[in-house]
Amino acid sequence: MALLSTLTLFPAYSLDTSILVAVLVGVLILALLTETLGWVFVGLVVPGYLASVFVIHPEAGCTVVAESLLTYGLALAFSSGLSRTGAWSEFFGRDRFFAVVLASVVVRAVSETWLLPVLGHWMDERWGTSFIVDRSLHSIGLVLVPLTANAFWKLKLRRGLWQVAVPVALTYVILRFVLLPGTNLSFSSLELMYEDVAQDFLSSPKAYIILLTTAFLAARFNLKYGWDFNGILVPALLALTWLEPLKLAATLAEVLLLVLAAKAVLSVPGLRTLNLEGPRKTVLVFCLGFLVKWGIGWAMGGRIPGLKVTDLFGFGYLVPTLLAVKMLQKQVIARVLLPTLHTSLAGFLIGSLAGFGLSLIEPRPATALTAEAPHEQVPGLGLDQSPLGLMVMGRATARESDVGGQSLRLKHGDLREYSGLWNGLDAWLESGRAEDLNALRTKAVALGLELRELPKQDGVPARFALVERVEGAGKAGWDTSLLVPGAQGPVLEVPRPLTEAPSAEAAALLCERVNCRAIIVSGVDSRRAGLVLGDALAQSETPLRHAHDALSSRERVQLRVDPSLKPGQVVLHTPDGKAPQGLDMLWPGATLTANPPPEPGGNWGESRVSVLRAGASDLASLVIEHAQALAAPMTERDALGTLMVTPEVARVPAVRPSDAELLVLEQQVASPLLGGGTADVPRELRSRWAGAMAALMGLRVHPVTECAGATGCWWVTDAEDTPGRLGAGLMVRPGGAPLALEVPSPAREAGTLPVAAELWHESRSTALVFATASGDMPHPATFGELRTSFQAFHQAVHRALPKEQGWVLHLRGFSGRPSVEADVLVDVGSPVLTPAQRPADLERLLSQEGPLGWLGQRVRYHDGSPELTGLNDASPQQVFSRTFGGARLATLWLSEPLRGAFVGPRLVAEELAITGLLPEEPRESPERALLADRLVAPTQPVSAALKEHFAELTASAERYVAQQNVHDLRALAQTKRVGNVTRQVKSGFSAEYGLPFLLVEARQGKQVLRAVYFLQQHPSPAKRAELTAGDAELASTVDLALRHRRPVVLTGEVSREEARR
Repeated sequence: MALLSTLTLFPAYSLDTSILVAVLVGVLILALLTETLGWVFVGLVVPGYLASVFVIHPEAGCTVVAESLLTYGLALAFSSGLSRTGAWSEFFGRDRFFAVVLASVVVRAVSETWLLPVLGHWMDERWGTSFIVDRSLHSIGLVLVPLTANAFWKLKLRRGLWQVAVPVALTYVILRFVLLPGTNLSFSSLELMYEDVAQDFLSSPKAYIILLTTAFLAARFNLKYGWDFNGILVPALLALTWLEPLKLAATLAEVLLLVLAAKAVLSVPGLRTLNLEGPRKTVLVFCLGFLVKWGIGWAMGGRIPGLKVTDLFGFGYLVPTLLAVKMLQKQVIARVLLPTLHTSLAGFLIGSLAGFGLSLIEPRPATALTAEAPHEQVPGLGLDQSPLGLMVMGRATARESDVGGQSLRLKHGDLREYSGLWNGLDAWLESGRAEDLNALRTKAVALGLELRELPKQDGVPARFALVERVEGAGKAGWDTSLLVPGAQGPVLEVPRPLTEAPSAEAAALLCERVNCRAIIVSGVDSRRAGLVLGDALAQSETPLRHAHDALSSRERVQLRVDPSLKPGQVVLHTPDGKAPQGLDMLWPGATLTANPPPEPGGNWGESRVSVLRAGASDLASLVIEHAQALAAPMTERDALGTLMVTPEVARVPAVRPSDAELLVLEQQVASPLLGGGTADVPRELRSRWAGAMAALMGLRVHPVTECAGATGCWWVTDAEDTPGRLGAGLMVRPGGAPLALEVPSPAREAGTLPVAAELWHESRSTALVFATASGDMPHPATFGELRTSFQAFHQAVHRALPKEQGWVLHLRGFSGRPSVEADVLVDVGSPVLTPAQRPADLERLLSQEGPLGWLGQRVRYHDGSPELTGLNDASPQQVFSRTFGGARLATLWLSEPLRGAFVGPRLVAEELAITGLLPEEPRESPERALLADRLVAPTQPVSAALKEHFAELTASAERYVAQQNVHDLRALAQTKRVGNVTRQVKSGFSAEYGLPFLLVEARQGKQVLRAVYFLQQHPSPAKRAELTAGDAELASTVDLALRHRRPVVLTGEVSREEARR
C-alpha cells in the first residue's frame, strides 16, 4: 500500500470528492454479477450511493435501509389492499414504481418528523449515545430509498435483500480498503449529493411535490402518448433543474455529448460487431460519461478561482446516461429529448403552483396576531431593551440592497396602512391613553411590526419600541422607532443609519436632551450600495417619508453626518435660521443657518423641518460620554487563569442572540478591538465604543494588562453574575502574530481550552475565541450552527487577519483512536498525501522550534485514511473561511493524553481529603511553592542518601499521577523523617493552571531537593524538567515548564541568610 499511498487518480476539486467514483464501482460490480450470475440489472445507483453512505455515516445507511423496508411494506400493502377491493388491479410497471416513490415520501415524512427523533432519544437515554445532538440519525437522498425499495419489490424481499446487499458490500470493501486509503479519493470531504435539497427532507417539501407531480405526469404520458424516458424518475429529477438553467443546460449538453461519443465508439472496427445492448450499453455510456468528467476535472480543477467543477457536470448520477441510452436505442434525439423536457417543465410548473397554493393555506403560528399579548421578553441578549440599544439595532438591521430576493420597494397598499398607523401613533403620543394601545398593536401586527413597551425604569417615562418582527433575509425594510407617549419634544429622524453612522446611536442621547416624542430610524439605507431605490432622502415612497408626512403637525429634526465638518463644528439648518422652541438644547453651541444643507432631500423647505449636521467623531464622542465605563482591568495571567477554573457562580443557559445582536458583536464589539471597525468612530475611541456596545447586551470588555507582545489586550466576556450567557468569549492582542486560536467545544473536549490559552500566550496570537456554553447543547462547530456568538467572533477575527499569512487554528479533541498514532492530527480541509502538500508556514508553527512545537513530535496530517473517519472539519467556521478566502483555517485534533495533562482527575479532591492532604490554602502558586526559601546554587554534590529518599518520593508521586491509585497517595501522606533526611509532601491548587498539584521535598542539612507534580488525568507526555537553583533564567524556565504542565524538579541549598531566619 506504500506505493498506492500517493496515487493521484482523480482530479482535485471534482472527482476526488464526489461519489461518482463509488457509483461507477457499483455499476461495474452490478454489471459483472448480471453477466456472470444472471442477476437483475436494477437500481444502478444504489450500490455505490448506499456504500458511500455506509462509509461516511453508518447510522444514516442503516436509516436508509430501514426506510426502504418500510416503503416496500407500505407500497405492497397498499397494492394488495386496493386490488382486493376490486377498484384497481395490483400495481405493475410504472404504476408500481410511482406507488413506491409515493410511499417513500410518506415513510420519510413520518420517520423524519416523529419516528427517528423518538428512536434517537430512546437510544440516547438507554445507551448514552448522541444521535440527537450529532443529528446523525437521518436518511439521505431524494431517490435512494425508493430505488432500494423498488429493487426489493421487483425481486421479492428475500432475493432482493441478497442481490442488493452483495453489490453494496463489495462496493463498500473496494471503497474502504482500496480507493480511500490507496488513492486521493477523499474520505473526509466526500460529497454525498449534487442537489442540496436531497439532504434535508424538512427543508425541501416543494422539491418532493415537484418530484411526485412530474413522476405522475411521466407515468400518464407514457401510457397515453407512448413517451419513453427510460424511467419516470428521469423527467422527475430533471424538473428540479428548471430553477437552475445552467445546471439544466449542462445536463442537456452532457446527454448530447454522450450520444455522439457512444456513436463514435460503437463505430470503431472490432466494437461495432460486438453485442453491446441492454446493460452493456448502459455501462458503456456511463463509463464514457465518467471519462468526460474525469477529463474536465483534470483540465479545469483548481485552475479557475471560485469555479466548482462539479457545476459543469449534468444533474444526477445516471440521468444523462439513461437519456443518452434511450436516444441510442431509438436512434433519435428529438423524440426522446423534447417529450422529456416537456414533461419535466409541466411537472415543474404544476408542482410549483401546487406548492405555492399550499403555502397560501399553510396555518400561521397562533401568536402571529396576538396584539393583546405582546412579547414582554424579547429573545436574545437584550440589545433592544434600552433606547440606545434599540437605535443600535436599527442601524444593524437596516437593509442596504435587495440581496436575498426581497425588493426594497414596499407595496403601495402597505405604505398607506403604515401612514394610517402613524396617524394613530401621533394621536396616542399626544394623549398617552393606554386604551388606544391594543388597536395600534393590531395594526402594527398586520404590517409585520411589533409595538411593545421597553423595561421600565424609576423616574423615566414609559417608552415603546416599534420594530419589524422578521429578521434577516425576510426583512421588508420597515423603520425602527422609539416612542415616548406624553413627551412634548420633536420627532428625530435618521434617514441614513448606515451611510451616516453613528447618527442613529446619537439620536438616543439627543432625544433625552430635548424630551423627544419619537425617534424614527429608516429601515433601508441603500446609499452605500449605490442605489436610489429605498433611499429615504431621495425617494418619496419609503416608510420613513410616509411616517414623516403623518407627523407633519410636529417639529421634526433630521440627524445627518457630514464628513466635511471639522471636529466640534455642528450646524443646525432651520427654515428661518432660528432655533424652534425646544431645539435650543439639542446641541448647545451649534451654528444656526437658514441655508439648505448639502443634499437636502425631498423634505427640506417644509415647515417644522430642521436638519442637524455634525461630524461622525462628535456623534461618537457623545455616545461614549454617556456610556458605561470599561470593566476593571486585569492581568493576562489572571485572565487566562479565569479560563482554567470553573466559575464559582453556576453557569446560566446560553442565549441565542438575534441576527442584529450577532452583527453588533461582530462589527461593533470584536472588529474595533481587533483594529478594524468603521471609520465613523475615531481609532482612539474604538475600545470604549466596543465596551459601550457590549454593555448594551449585558457583556463586559476588560482591559488586560501585562500582556506579552502588546501594550494592552482585551477580553470580551459575560458579566460576573451571568457566566456562560453569551456562549462564547474573545481575547484580543492588538498587533499580535497573524494567528488566531478557536476552541468550539471545551466542555465536551476537556483540555482544549487550557492548551489554547497557553498557545495564545506563547505564540503571541492575535485572538483567542472560545465557547462557554454547557455541554448539553450543540457546540458552535456543529454543522448548521450558523447563528452563534462564536461564529460572529470568528468572522471578525477572520477578516482582521492578513489574507496571505493569516491562520485560524481550531483546537478539537479526539479519544479512543490508538490507530491514529499522533498527539496532534492536522486537518487543513483536504487530504495531505505528501510532505510537499503541507503548508510551509503551518509547518514552521508546529516545528520543534516554533511556538506550537511543545505540543509534541507526533504530528500527523489528515490524509483521508479510514481510521480518521469523523476527524474532519465541516464547521460553519471552515465553510465561512473557505467561501470568503483570506486567512486559512486548519483544525488541530488533540489526543486524549495530550489534553489530559491539562485536566485534573474527577475524584482528586475526595482522595486528597481521604488521605489528609487537602491544600492548606484554597489557591496557591506552584511556582512560589517551588522557589520558596530563596534556594541558591548547591556548593557540593547531593548526598546519596538524599537522592535515594527523594527518588522514592518522586517515584510514588509519578506512580500516583500515572495510575491514580489512592494507596500511593496514602503512602505519600504518611511520609516521615528518616534519619537526618526530612521528607515532606503537601498539596495545593493552582488557580492559574486550573490543576491541583503535589509538592514533594527531601531536605538534608542545607541541601534541598524539591519537585512539583500536577495531578492530571494523563501524565504529561513531556519529560520532567531538571533545574538547579541559582540559574539566571530559573524563573522563566520554571514558568515555561509549568505552562506545559511538566513536572519540575529543583536542586538547591538554603542560603545562610534564609537558614538564620
